[in-house]
Amino acid sequence: MKLFYSICITVCFTVVSVAQKNTQLECKANLMSDPVWGDGEKVHYIFTGTDTTGLSVTVTKIKVVEGRKEKVKRKKSRDCYSPNPEDCYIEVEEEIPAITMNMYTLSGPDKTEEHEIRKEKIKVIVKEGGMKEVNIVCAKNRSEKLVQRIQEALITNGYQVDVTGKMDEITNNAITAFQKKNGLAYGDLTLEVLAALGIK
Repeated sequence: MKLFYSICITVCFTVVSVAQKNTQLECKANLMSDPVWGDGEKVHYIFTGTDTTGLSVTVTKIKVVEGRKEKVKRKKSRDCYSPNPEDCYIEVEEEIPAITMNMYTLSGPDKTEEHEIRKEKIKVIVKEGGMKEVNIVCAKNRSEKLVQRIQEALITNGYQVDVTGKMDEITNNAITAFQKKNGLAYGDLTLEVLAALGIK
């Protein structure tokens, strides 16, 4: 009987220790991820004729000139009266919006020969966003040494953090910014962010 109890106790301790080990290694959380956008192309069949009888045409807003960033000179202040006019101006980067036009489009090229093809650059979702379950670094495993390595990797990637070994607000904000920039789930210290930072 003693042997039976001894085996039972050993089995129970083994199960508990394995469960604890698994809990430590496989912590999970439901985190938010933003959609990842990429460059795509849309083909439009522009009707070039004059008579739309029997044709199914749609008025479509199409980009004819892409938006861009452009450096322009702006006056620093109205009260600037320097002998050198250049002292009163500063060069800034401005967003120039895209130019669009309403055009008659066909559903396909086979509707009539009176058409031309126009390709429009568009943004498309490469990866859907939303809540998803991901593996995170368990609280017990967030050692000071690991946090230091994370902070060093963040600095290498251009984030301004101090190497303190503590998960302070600045470090958390930098991790979130890195996750968002790289299309990763954010809101906690995930295993995928460690991989993206090159930390094993």
